[in-house]
Amino acid sequence: MMQPKTRLDRLVQVRERTEDGALANLAKAREMLGRAQRRLGGAVAAAQADHRGSSDAAHWVVEEAAHVRALQDVRAARGDVSQAAAGEATARQGYVEARRDAESARRVAERKRAEIVRALAKAEAKRLDEVGTMAFNRGRSPSGA
Repeated sequence: MMQPKTRLDRLVQVRERTEDGALANLAKAREMLGRAQRRLGGAVAAAQADHRGSSDAAHWVVEEAAHVRALQDVRAARGDVSQAAAGEATARQGYVEARRDAESARRVAERKRAEIVRALAKAEAKRLDEVGTMAFNRGRSPSGA
């Protein structure tokens, strides 16, 4: 049986589109978080590397400056991870809310659809009762059939 249309169908479509958009935002935020975490891992590895070896003092000074820069990169990468994690949390909350709203709209539309189906079934039963009553009364009438 074909599902009856309701005025809520459009609302459900809008809410589902919003849910899809929120899910796409969440995926994008998670990708950004993953990239930031990979960058942090690379920066930490670069900061932990010790390339000084047995060289002259000038080489050590250059290596020390590179190490300071690597530590600055680690701090910046940690900030990026923190920012990306906050963005991911915001996107996750947005998706949860959009999903809840879409589910709510779907439930309300389904209840309305069930109500319409019940009303149609009741009207059909009433019509069949009337047809049956008319047939019964025709069979009982003295003029006969």
